[in-house]
Amino acid sequence: MQEKTKNVLLVVLVVGLVSMTVAYAAFSTTLKIESSAKVNNTKWDIQITDFTEVASQPNKVSGTSEVTVTGPTSTSGTTITGLEVIFKKPGDVAKFTFNLKNLGDIDAKLTGFTLGNPDSSTKVTKEIVCGTGTKTEPTPLAAGMNLAKTTGTIPCEMTLTLAEDATIPTGNTPTSVTIPDTSFVYGQN
Repeated sequence: MQEKTKNVLLVVLVVGLVSMTVAYAAFSTTLKIESSAKVNNTKWDIQITDFTEVASQPNKVSGTSEVTVTGPTSTSGTTITGLEVIFKKPGDVAKFTFNLKNLGDIDAKLTGFTLGNPDSSTKVTKEIVCGTGTKTEPTPLAAGMNLAKTTGTIPCEMTLTLAEDATIPTGNTPTSVTIPDTSFVYGQN
C-alpha cells in the first residue's frame, strides 16, 4: 500500500507541476513595444524689421536737428550695416526705430548687442534701447529679453547724438559719420 500511495502522490505532483506550467504560460504575456520618433525641421530666424528714421528731432543746443541720413544698406538678419549720418551743427540728433522679430519656430532670447560706436574723435554717441534695456558702450546689457517663436517682437530705438561741444570744420562743412555695424546676439530661451 505504501507503494501505491507513493505512485498516486507522484502522479498528483506531476499533474500539479504540468498544471502550474500550463497556468503560468496562459497568464504570462510578452510585452512588445514598437515605436518610432520623428524630428521636425526647425527654423532659427531672427530679423531686424521696420527700420525707420524718426523725423524732426530736437537739437540739444537749439532748434531742430538738421541731419542727413544715408542707408542703412542692409538690415537683414541680425545686423544693421551701411548707416551714414551727416550732422550739420553741434547737438544734432538722429533717431531710428526698428523691431527685433522672431520669424522662426524656436523661442529665443536677446542676450546682448554690440553698438559699433563711431571713432571717439567724432564726438558722436550712440545709444540703443530695446524693450526696457538701454545699452551704451561699454555697459553690458541687462537681463535677456525673450522673443517667442513666430510672434516675438522687441521694439528698439537707436539715437545718435553729436556732442554739444563738437566743432564743425571751417566753412560750415557738415560732419559725416559712418556708423560701424550694430549686431544683436541671441540664444535659446
